[in-house]
Amino acid sequence: MLIHGLNFRINWRNFVPGASFFIPCLDTEQALAQIERPIKRFNYKIKSQIVVEKGIRGLRIWRIK
Repeated sequence: MLIHGLNFRINWRNFVPGASFFIPCLDTEQALAQIERPIKRFNYKIKSQIVVEKGIRGLRIWRIK
């Protein structure tokens, strides 16, 4: 998954309900659009939130189902 020119590798099959990951990014809408493709393919339900972690802005994605 390419976000802001950086390749992120997410092990989608091991992304269990309750788990989360952080994607550092400035354009959160574009990043979320990239994340939605595999989410739809695996039929996952997620919650996303714009957060600042350790001084870095990005998206936190949780799998809820």
